[in-house]
Amino acid sequence: MMRGQKGLTFIEMLIVILLMSILSLVAMPYLHHKQRQLKELELTRNLAMMRDAIDRFHELAVTGQIEPWDLEWDMYPEDLDMLVEGVEVKPAADAEAVLVRFLREIPVDPITGEQEWECRGYEDDFDDYSSSCDTLFDVRSTSRQTALDGSFYADW
Repeated sequence: MMRGQKGLTFIEMLIVILLMSILSLVAMPYLHHKQRQLKELELTRNLAMMRDAIDRFHELAVTGQIEPWDLEWDMYPEDLDMLVEGVEVKPAADAEAVLVRFLREIPVDPITGEQEWECRGYEDDFDDYSSSCDTLFDVRSTSRQTALDGSFYADW
């Protein structure tokens, strides 16, 4: 190198680029794994939130605060839209009914990226899920992918 000249030689630049490439190749699987963990955490939260809303609806129905709309009503909401749109709840016999919304919106399934969920009705078999049901007893992801722990997202 000549005196007074500063900077990197071509070989030094190649070494730096090679080292950066190796570091990025090592970091990519970690970042992918971390991203899947975050999606799984969001899926767990969304399922818990929807199941809690279904349970709150059912609790109000059992206590007679929600009027039945059908003679064969199982005291569960018809679908997720009903939880978003809300129902009239009468806290006491002499009180005026108020509109109660159980969800702000139908959450997005972070695995599929859509607002689509499979549901199971109250009288359906334990493993019988579909995209539409008569009453909403439970929800699950429509994804058939395998989670990091080896289980299927649809089984959560």
